[in-house]
Amino acid sequence: MKGSRQGSIPVTSVSEPSSPFPPPGDHDHLTERKTWSGRVKGIVWDTLERSPEERRFIAKIDFFILTWAGFTYFSKNLNTNNVSNAYVSGMKEELNVVGNQYQTFTTMWTIGYVISQVPSQIICTKVRLSLWCPSWELFWVIITFVTAAVRTPHQLYALRFLVGLAEGTFYPAVHTVLGGWYTKEELAKRACIFFASAFVGSMFSGYLQAALYTGMNGVCGLSGWRWLFIFDGVITFPMAIWGYYALPDLPSNTRVRWLKPEEREFALARMKHAGKQLEKPFTWRGLRRILGRWHFWVYTTYYTFFICSENIGSYMNLWLKSLNRYTVAEVNTYPTVINAITIVTTLSYGWTSDYLQVRAPIVYFSLVVCFFAAMNLAVWDGVPFGLKWASYYLTGFVIRSPPASRKAQVLSSWYAFNAWIPLLTYNTTYAPRFLVGNWTTVVFIVCAALTLTLAVLLQKTGDKHGPASLVKNTDDELVERQPTSEATRQDGLTGHEVK
Repeated sequence: MKGSRQGSIPVTSVSEPSSPFPPPGDHDHLTERKTWSGRVKGIVWDTLERSPEERRFIAKIDFFILTWAGFTYFSKNLNTNNVSNAYVSGMKEELNVVGNQYQTFTTMWTIGYVISQVPSQIICTKVRLSLWCPSWELFWVIITFVTAAVRTPHQLYALRFLVGLAEGTFYPAVHTVLGGWYTKEELAKRACIFFASAFVGSMFSGYLQAALYTGMNGVCGLSGWRWLFIFDGVITFPMAIWGYYALPDLPSNTRVRWLKPEEREFALARMKHAGKQLEKPFTWRGLRRILGRWHFWVYTTYYTFFICSENIGSYMNLWLKSLNRYTVAEVNTYPTVINAITIVTTLSYGWTSDYLQVRAPIVYFSLVVCFFAAMNLAVWDGVPFGLKWASYYLTGFVIRSPPASRKAQVLSSWYAFNAWIPLLTYNTTYAPRFLVGNWTTVVFIVCAALTLTLAVLLQKTGDKHGPASLVKNTDDELVERQPTSEATRQDGLTGHEVK
């Protein structure tokens, strides 16, 4: 035939097999949100307005990811708080803990936690999360069991350092997983559930120690506080094993059996439509880009003040113990109300922020309440007994966890300060008054408010590097993302596009 090429092959179109999932961009729920019923659904739970197929998919990843992340965070805080509960339940006397040794236990844990965070985040770009995280969790289970056999404070120093080293790998990794599977619309509520699970662990530690002191003290020749570490290890072990199966890595490299091939493709399509790119290895260029923007410095300064102001509510049990009017069980259980309040406020803050799409006003509210509580505890003399009690409980209004978009670099920076500041400000030899510590907390809260105001002002001035997610809820992405084009790049710390 004239004009035809010899040997050419005719091209025929072949229809792709139909997918049970709708295209990620084809979301009728965006239109439904304009209606009253759609807005209510979005407030209660974000998937109620999605297609049935997408609801089932998100429910599946919710079950596996949130069960592992939530229960592991629960057990992590269980292991973090067990020393405090053990201290007021006989460990102080049995190990002859004197001076500032109790505070040093916390410091050694924090040092290990700081050391492991950033290296772990870098290694996670090379190693599968489904192997890395559960393996470290098994390690801290072993150390927790060994802690039940300690005989001296110095042995406990070493063990707390190792526990912190192992637990420090968890927090950045779980943020990477959450950011890799959820869009910004889905992330806020799940992050709140994740954070709330930590305070459930803190509460449970007090109840568990109270029960063990009453029912297990002296069993098999072991003190009740030693049984606490044994039970903590028993509780954590199943979650470590579950992690090998439940943790799905990232959509780009997942191999889990509970996801079908079409579900893996759909997960990738969802993230692509959300504007998220594949996780990239650590580079010095990326680090220089982060350090060259105001976001890192302002956020690091804010969270340094923020995290150091959290300590004030942690010493209620020492105050109760000093009064010599409460039983060991009561000293362990009464402070758990702080965690109960924190759970309620954390969920309330998250749902409110998600609905109003704002953050700064919520943070200001938290700071005002905590400032009132800290002032009462700092003044101390002349403050009524009931108001002191209420002030400890009001510390539960603090926003205990940073917004989900914070990177490991920021997390490690403010934890580095928290490693040594309590040694100076909350020396246990000055319990329960803590004159220096409580007044320092008041100063930290004021400085946190001023730093937040600076972030708000930088936001309003239209900084060329884009908005700060602390003051405007425009993006909750956790995963470090790379430039999507030559003209548009995304901020290495906040995840916002910059020109």
